Order: sequence, then C-alpha cells, then structure tokens
Amino acid sequence: MTVNALTTSATSARKRRRPRETLLVVALTALAAAEPTPVPTAEPAPPATPREFYNTGTQKLREHKLREAEAFLESALASQIDGLQPPALYNLGHVRFGQGVEELKKGPAAGPTASRGRQAAKAADEAIQAAGAALADNDVQKMVAAYMHGRGVRKELRAATKAVQQALGTHRAALGRWQRAEGDFKSTVELARSDADAEANADTVDRCIAKLVDSLRDLQQAAMAMGDKNLELGEKMKQLKGRIPAEDAPPGGAGDDDEEEDQPQGPEPGQKDGHTKEGEEMTISPEQAGWLLEGFKLDNERRLPMGGTEPAEPRDHNRPTW
Repeated sequence: MTVNALTTSATSARKRRRPRETLLVVALTALAAAEPTPVPTAEPAPPATPREFYNTGTQKLREHKLREAEAFLESALASQIDGLQPPALYNLGHVRFGQGVEELKKGPAAGPTASRGRQAAKAADEAIQAAGAALADNDVQKMVAAYMHGRGVRKELRAATKAVQQALGTHRAALGRWQRAEGDFKSTVELARSDADAEANADTVDRCIAKLVDSLRDLQQAAMAMGDKNLELGEKMKQLKGRIPAEDAPPGGAGDDDEEEDQPQGPEPGQKDGHTKEGEEMTISPEQAGWLLEGFKLDNERRLPMGGTEPAEPRDHNRPTW
C-alpha cells in the first residue's frame, strides 16, 4: 500500500454524501505551495450548529488552513451527533497528516542530515587518531597541525549536531501528528465498518509512521556518534594544547576551545541563535514534494514497531477526541 491508496473514490464519496479530502492532495498542497494565494471571498457568518462547524472545518481543510480546520472539526465532533462522528474524524485524519507534513518542512531532511552527522563523526575519529600520533611523536609541528585540524573538525561537528537536533525536533513533532491521524482514521473505521477509504488511509499512515521512526532512529544514532567523538576529540585537543610551547601556539583566541566545551548543547539563554524554536518554513518545489512522498512509501509487509506506544486518539466514541 502506498500513498496512492489514500485517494478517495468519487463514487463512494457520493454515496456517503459528505465532503472529504484526499490525503495525497493535502500533502502535495502543503509541500508544493510555500505561500498559497488567497482567494477573495465574502466573509461567511460564523458557524452555529454542529453541521455548520463540520462544513466550515471541511472548507478550511480544502483551503489548507489546518489549524482552523482542526478547531472547527473538533467542535463538530464534540456535539456527539452520530451522523457527524465518522466524517469529522475522517477529515481530522487528513488535517493532522497535513500538520505532520508542515512540521517536516521546518527542518532539514533526515537522510542527508544523518549522513552529514556520520561523516562528521568519521572525520572526528580520523582527527583523534592524528592527534594521538602527533602526541606520540612529540613533534611540535605535527601537534600544531593536528590541533588546527581538530578545530576545523569540531566546528563541523557542532554544525552537524545542530542540524541533527533540528531534524529530530521536527520529525518528532511530525510523528505525534501522524499518530493522531492514524487514530482518527482507525476510529472512523470502528464507527463505520464499511469505510474502506478510512481503513486504507490508516494503513498508509501506519507505514508513513514506520518510515518516520526509521528516520528518527537514524538521526539519534548519528547524534550519539557525534557526541562521543566530540568528547574524545576535545580531550585530545586539551592534551595537544598543553604540550605545544607558547611560542608555537596556533593563532586564535586563547579561550576558543574552552568556550566550545562549555556549550556542548548550544548557546546559553540570551545568546543569539541562527534559528527560532519554531524553525523556519522551507520552500519546497513540486519535484521535492514528490520526492518526499515517494520516500515514505514502504513495502506491503512492513509494520510499525511502536514499542507499546498507543495512538494519541482515545477510543471512547462518546467523548471528544481532544
């Protein structure tokens, strides 16, 4: 099952007589349009009934106003009207999947970022070996060269670590949204057993989550490798610094390396950082959008190793889902 399985049949939609969105359309719209062009319309009256909340939420979903769509659909769901429960949950599944896609846009892609981290860890390992050899030879020129090389490697380690941490943050946020989307689709199936679209969407989101979990694991392994090598390289550089005579000391501020070790997790509060906590939305082309969706396709036999984690949606259909 791939993302294509999320396309809703027009015939089945007419039978249900309820407006629904396809997950593929929502995802591609989110990725390909950095700034959607607003369509000027007359200001409608605010919704007052559960059905109006549902219809307004569905319209906001079509306009890709996901936060507003979520609020209106949740209000419709809170009414506990049996006829509105399945379609509201179904569209909430699309909303939350789209929110997960938006989270992924705020940070770097997992694959290249994890690869950068592994390369930085490998470079650090080589710098550690070079430093050890220079110390063993007790050659001043070799020690200076190893120290300068270590500085450059540690700079890349810090940059790669920052990128990995940013990717971890956005992927974790996306995972939370996609788990809720999976819960929405599964709850729809529980209320409407014949809803094949919701069942197919739940299966596809499950596979997307599995791919996301793999990416998170890859990023975490890269972060751990870099952290270990950074500490080891820091110790070697301290040894080099202590053995290099003052007259042969390399150029640069005397406290540069100490400052790096004082801030292994990033700048102190109040210091300027290059990114806000929320991250910055990236402009993604339609080609990149297709690449991202293709990257989340899995083989038909793959299942998510959740480790006991349950979907965020409650299973009690007599309660709202927030």
